Amino acid sequence: MRISDSIPMPATPATSDFDRRYKVKPRRMWLLALCCAPLVVAAVYYAPLMVSVGWHIVHGWALEYRGLHVDVPWGWTADMPRPEDESADNPQGVTVMKQPRTLALEARGPETMYFNVLMPDSNLTPAQQAEQWKTLFRESHPTSRFVVTSVEDKPGGGDCLEAKPLDDRRAGSAIACISLDQHWLASYAGAVVHTPLFFHAIEQLANSNGRR
Repeated sequence: MRISDSIPMPATPATSDFDRRYKVKPRRMWLLALCCAPLVVAAVYYAPLMVSVGWHIVHGWALEYRGLHVDVPWGWTADMPRPEDESADNPQGVTVMKQPRTLALEARGPETMYFNVLMPDSNLTPAQQAEQWKTLFRESHPTSRFVVTSVEDKPGGGDCLEAKPLDDRRAGSAIACISLDQHWLASYAGAVVHTPLFFHAIEQLANSNGRR
């Protein structure tokens, strides 16, 4: 008799009905992964658009900030400070941002709008405030690189300056507006095609001041 014959071998455990019924075969796992992969890739690729959709579901189409009614267009999101995070004499304002629809890289980056209340300055008259604002805008957009013009129709009753790059005036635009009568200021940086959204938002600022 061989020695191996005298050593009892462990019995192979019997496969239960539960294991046979619910065990997932590797082939099924691969099929499930192949079906879900396109959905996961699409969700990640369109994440910026989904963030915007979620923002509008939660917050709606506008924000109220210190008496200003700030419209937030479709495809844009907004960020404003909590009341406890800013002082009464130093408002931080509302930033409205348009992210790209997908994660595809865009050289120009996000487009932004900014709205804030205009606080009085004890050292400057309102006219001096406006002149200082124009000087700062022109200094940040030198004529060697930009064409700076005044917006003639004065949207929302504000005084606006617009700067466009010399190399491509149809691509980008920077706008800054101020209203001494209604005590607000606003700015925009982004594509020329979206400037009507900014001017419409300014009109709503003017309407909100009229309703106060």
